[in-house]
Amino acid sequence: MDNRRILLVDDMPSIHEDFRKILDPAAGRPAAPQAADELDALEMALFAGDGAAPAGGSAAVPSPPAARFEIDSALQGREALARVQSACQAGRPYAMAFVDMRMPPGWDGVETIEHLWQADPGLQVVICTAYSDYAWEEVLGRLDVRDRLLILKKPFDAIEVSQLAQTLCAKWQAGRQVEQHTRTLEAEVRARTLELEQANLRLREDLAERQRVAAELQLAACVFDNAMDGIVVTDAHSTILSVNPAFSALTGYAPEEMIGRRLSLLRTEHEQPGFYREQWQRLLREGRWAGELWNRRKDGELFCERLNISRVQAAPGQPERFVGIFNDITEMRRSEERIRFLAFHDALTGLPNRALLLERLERALAGARRLGERIGLMFIDLDRFKPINDTLGHAVGDALLVQVARRLREQLRQHDTAARMGGDEFVVLLERVNDPAALGRLAERLKGAIGQPMEVCGHALQVGASIGLACFPDDGQDAVTLMHHADASMYAVKGAGRAAPGDQQSGGAPDGATLAP
Repeated sequence: MDNRRILLVDDMPSIHEDFRKILDPAAGRPAAPQAADELDALEMALFAGDGAAPAGGSAAVPSPPAARFEIDSALQGREALARVQSACQAGRPYAMAFVDMRMPPGWDGVETIEHLWQADPGLQVVICTAYSDYAWEEVLGRLDVRDRLLILKKPFDAIEVSQLAQTLCAKWQAGRQVEQHTRTLEAEVRARTLELEQANLRLREDLAERQRVAAELQLAACVFDNAMDGIVVTDAHSTILSVNPAFSALTGYAPEEMIGRRLSLLRTEHEQPGFYREQWQRLLREGRWAGELWNRRKDGELFCERLNISRVQAAPGQPERFVGIFNDITEMRRSEERIRFLAFHDALTGLPNRALLLERLERALAGARRLGERIGLMFIDLDRFKPINDTLGHAVGDALLVQVARRLREQLRQHDTAARMGGDEFVVLLERVNDPAALGRLAERLKGAIGQPMEVCGHALQVGASIGLACFPDDGQDAVTLMHHADASMYAVKGAGRAAPGDQQSGGAPDGATLAP
């Protein structure tokens, strides 16, 4: 079945409305301009956080998908559990749920997810939160997370929300189809192969059954030849005896190129040492093996496949046979990798987002304390960006932010981190700082690189930057203190530049970047 059912779990009804606007924008679209303005204001309140329009229009509502989502709402965890139980009993489970981390009173997000997974182990969950009462390591350990849980940080990005919903619903559907199809085909091939071997024995005993056996063989050949999944039959030494047309289509090898050769022809160096030995030992011990692995097509391209291998019990005096059934899941794996990337990176610039920055900052602080080193933190806010974004449009603003991100990366060392916090704000994390004065020199270099004129969508543009600095251990012993110090320093610099544009520490144009002391 085509499952596009989504459950929204949040104690704030306004959040439900905003999610519905993103996931089903065609429903209830306002006709009057005043109503549209009110809905736009609600969008900015949810996704911009500070009331300002997101830079580059990242909160714009995406175009409606070809098929609409079926969305249900629950204001508390117990209500959500009741809906999931009812959906499962009706045979119409939800593909995914967006769950808020904090929902006073009653269950919080973690407790809610635990109960929901007890009712429906296949439910995919996206945690929606700006902060949590738990450490993320505790949350992930408590929920025994595998591939059913993603984290969406507030403020939300409408494109991320839409992509998460589209991809997770498609993943749910693909997973169910693959499981059902594989089970059905595996059982049919195993049963048919066994029937054929039994028919051959009966043929030697009774020639009168020759016609019925021929019909059975023809039916098995039809299943084998027309299966959508690749099928390969080998002997006990992994020598290929036959392949179906789908096998040739997926691997690029014609039957005559494979028959008589070993399956190891498709192997890659992608798998861990000992992987194939363990696979074969388990197959011999248990009679079957199922899992994912990377193989190589004839043209050299790598592809990921879901493979099921079964040992066909041989009749007395007959050799053993092994039947492998596989399908190509490369695109599904790439979609999963894209989801993981979006969870920790800015969708526009590709830079690390706040979550990944904080993770790297905590790791850098631990290393600096252990080795007695310094680390630096820079908060960067673009000058003159808002007028450009407002007058030339979000598309130009987005392209400008992409160029600024590229210029930041070009000026940094490989082990340093440039992150986008949102809007036109960036943060730079510098590890192994030997000379604190080098932070000021780097800030000047970054300011100069950002301030160079640029060509953006046919417009000659130039922006400046206000940069605030913080250094461990001088300005703070922990991540929160360092972030606060650098942020306050940047705003002090920006305020000083506006109050006395002619007295800049770094010189240059009045709206250019300055460095905090």
